[in-house]
Amino acid sequence: MNLDKIVCNCFNVTNGMIKDAVDAGASTLEEVQAATNAGTACGVCLDDVQRLVDEFVAERDK
Repeated sequence: MNLDKIVCNCFNVTNGMIKDAVDAGASTLEEVQAATNAGTACGVCLDDVQRLVDEFVAERDK
């Protein structure tokens, strides 16, 4: 996965920033939004952000 790829264009949030938020303890979409602002403006990226949160949480909790 390209961690430099932007997932939220409104706030220039990358895959890596989502991963960093999860690695720092965020476990839900809302917690990642609080840490990164991803998905809090137009909402177009919400499905992608949720998918990444789920993926990174599963990876972290292995």
